[in-house]
Amino acid sequence: MRNNRLNLLNPYIGKWKTEGLTKSGDIITGTDTYEWVDGGFFLMHQVDIMFGDKKIRSLEITHYDDMEDVFRSQSFDNEGNISISTLKIYDDIILIFADTERFKGNFKTNTIEGTWEQFDGKNWVPWMDIKLTKLENGQ
Repeated sequence: MRNNRLNLLNPYIGKWKTEGLTKSGDIITGTDTYEWVDGGFFLMHQVDIMFGDKKIRSLEITHYDDMEDVFRSQSFDNEGNISISTLKIYDDIILIFADTERFKGNFKTNTIEGTWEQFDGKNWVPWMDIKLTKLENGQ
């Protein structure tokens, strides 16, 4: 049976313009696209961005973990990297946790804004600020 907590992901559905800036000055531009896999148990997230002069493409699949009351994601990118993360949503706050990265952001009607941090072995340090703006009709 599908857990109703999955409905918290419905506002993400669609195509988003992605913009950001790393603390080292790299510009981030591209798109993020979210859609349900048939059945509505898994959310597919496709990333297609330029990170400075580097092309990044990835596929992420998110599901709801009933036992832990969190969302779990696995992401696979065009360089062979696999990332596993946990996602929590509280009202308009989005928190993402992985081993060496974490995100805190806010979801508004048509925007998601927040900051990514990386773990340097001792401390969490600011990595990049990001903003996603929902595109009308997925264009």
